[in-house]
Amino acid sequence: MTQAKRTRTDTEGKDAPVSMVGRIALIMRVFDEPGARFRLDEIAVRTGLPRSTVHRILDQLLVTGWIQRRPDGYALSAGASAARHSLIEHPELRAVAAPVLNRLHLDTGLIVHLGVLVGDDVLVLDRISGRGPTGLPTTVGSRVPAHATAMGKAMLARLPAEELDALYPAGVAKRSPHTIGDLASLQQELGRIRTHHGLAYENQELVLGVSALGAAVQDEGLIGAISLGGQVPLQKLQRLGPLVLRAAAHITQRLAGRDMTPEVVRPSTDGVLGRLLQTLPADGWV
Repeated sequence: MTQAKRTRTDTEGKDAPVSMVGRIALIMRVFDEPGARFRLDEIAVRTGLPRSTVHRILDQLLVTGWIQRRPDGYALSAGASAARHSLIEHPELRAVAAPVLNRLHLDTGLIVHLGVLVGDDVLVLDRISGRGPTGLPTTVGSRVPAHATAMGKAMLARLPAEELDALYPAGVAKRSPHTIGDLASLQQELGRIRTHHGLAYENQELVLGVSALGAAVQDEGLIGAISLGGQVPLQKLQRLGPLVLRAAAHITQRLAGRDMTPEVVRPSTDGVLGRLLQTLPADGWV
């Protein structure tokens, strides 16, 4: 067995990051040296990740423009440093949220996201989804309009009215026939979110056929959000609202250092559904 093969075998499955953003960070660190170029197999050896995983992530990084492919291997693109810096700015948020995101995904089978508000966009810090195509343009490091997503609306609902007006001096643009198309309607929607304990809905507003639930997380001045969704009718997804709120509250508490217990995120709600969910084990919510 070659040294390269031993390196991969020894590291796979032990210390490899669970979340997508952790794997991306490992790959991006390979290119820390200026002008570095590596072939696929070299990157797999240096990161300890499976070759197929590295290939899939590199393909995504090529699409987002972080990486470029040259005859002598992969290299960072000109704009990669700024994109990488955006993710490095929030290491604690990503680290605290990662186990909660993984639990939500494992227990529901749905797509989960973590993001922060950057201007009037959501910067996607992490995403966990299944192997099948989703049709969503939300790769890690990408930006999507805040007013068209559950994550974005959950964060916008935390802003004072004057800050919201400053973000949209020319109004809001529609991304689909279902996107909110004017500032007055957006203000009304954000008011509804506040009265529903911060739970935001996304109903085919970014991508047709995709719905999501979102809730904000906060650490002092930083406002972030998580979302849970997929190609599921919103009416069916709504029953998981308490689960999303509880997960977001758990992340906020851990960021504040008030709750450092293992990540067992249980929904808290009234009624028959709430009582049923409370009696199920952590892996039996759905």
